[in-house]
Amino acid sequence: MGKLLLALAIGLVGAVLVHIAVIQAMPQVASNNAWERLSELGKMYDVVRVQPLATEGRSAAAAGTPLQQGTFAFVDPAFITASCRFSLAKGPVQLSAEQRSATFWSASIYDSQGDNLYSINDRAAVDDTFDLLVGTRDEIIDLKANSDPQSEADDTTIPVELDLGEGYMTIRALVDEESKRPEVDAFIRSLKCEPVDTDSAQATTVRQG
Repeated sequence: MGKLLLALAIGLVGAVLVHIAVIQAMPQVASNNAWERLSELGKMYDVVRVQPLATEGRSAAAAGTPLQQGTFAFVDPAFITASCRFSLAKGPVQLSAEQRSATFWSASIYDSQGDNLYSINDRAAVDDTFDLLVGTRDEIIDLKANSDPQSEADDTTIPVELDLGEGYMTIRALVDEESKRPEVDAFIRSLKCEPVDTDSAQATTVRQG
């Protein structure tokens, strides 16, 4: 009986110590999530380059891109990856690329806690174009209601309704051949992440998705 009580006491003390260690580690883990790490690379709406851990120490010049960059785990080196943080507090946000990529790409939108809320790839996009209008349901409805009905619709823009305050987008473009790297890099360089000017956007309509 004495040995049993001793074993139970040791187990209880061990459980308490583990519980305390987990509680103390939580702030550090929370401050090292993707949102916090991206905030160290750039301001809200900045497009930043995300590199795999193996490339740590490479400068932006060495990587051939003006985008700020940081190293992250679980980034496939076969892809060129970029992210941007945004807020819907003052209205919708346009996430788009001026260039097109001839290779596979995929993009995902996450909330600040890292939960995946929306994903798209080149096959689901309109005419292989990355062009998303992200906003709450009310924001997108208001924007469409204030659009000029006489204007030509932007046939590549896909409205994305999200009940979200702040979030971030990550896009990955495949480099399946080294000869295609400059083209894929140009696609990533052309990314834009910017709030919609609702005054000027009154002359813009969006495609129903």
